[in-house]
Amino acid sequence: MTISTQRGCPYTCKWCSTAVYGQSYRRRPVRLVIEEIKELKATYNPDMLWFVDDVFTVSHKWLKEFHSEILKENIHIPFECITRAERLNDDILQLLKESGCYRIWIGAESGSQAIIDAMDRRVDVQTVKEMIQKTNRIGIETGTFIMLGYPGETIADIKETITYLKEANPTHYTITIAYPIKGTGLYYEIKNKITHQPDWETSTDRDIDFERRYPRKFYDYAVRKVVNEVEYFRNLSHSRWKAYKFKIKSIAITALLKRYTK
Repeated sequence: MTISTQRGCPYTCKWCSTAVYGQSYRRRPVRLVIEEIKELKATYNPDMLWFVDDVFTVSHKWLKEFHSEILKENIHIPFECITRAERLNDDILQLLKESGCYRIWIGAESGSQAIIDAMDRRVDVQTVKEMIQKTNRIGIETGTFIMLGYPGETIADIKETITYLKEANPTHYTITIAYPIKGTGLYYEIKNKITHQPDWETSTDRDIDFERRYPRKFYDYAVRKVVNEVEYFRNLSHSRWKAYKFKIKSIAITALLKRYTK
């Protein structure tokens, strides 16, 4: 089951929608959140909770109070959340684990610092990588988000993303192809370069396409390239046969990618 404990996000990522809640940050009192969790447990007895907040650990003061109340009420429901690497540290990770957190999604969006800066993410890719590794070591699952096809991204940037995923080694990762949500900085940057904008009644922002460095089909193959390279690396130590199957696919996809970069 899902819970929202906050409204708004104080950060400035150009691709992220602030049209609904804006960039101001408001947090529900811990007491009310705990009461909601107790009600959900009594009524539905969920297996796990998903905190949908943009940056769950943005306030360390709030999190410490949350941790205290969770232990006081003896609530044992595993949960996962999303946050930013610089809003985590050893103490916060321990609080999260003791509170029942079993998975943390730590945003990066790219392994290339140049692309991260273009997104106005205001985070260092090395910080993200190290925090994913720390979270893994403490026994909490990790997830990270990757976005390909952001304006200006090169093949070299994609290679850096592959390296980042291999070194950070998150438990889970998701990959999307960049799309412009109306009202965002990204949308205003590319609105004069839109090549496909279908009817809003029958589509979503994800269906909008725009002029990129490479043709749109390139990025479909690029996603597969990233996945096969990362899975090759992950499987190499315990199943070489499985690893080599991913490598063969990666080589084949590389040949397809070359068609779109001549």
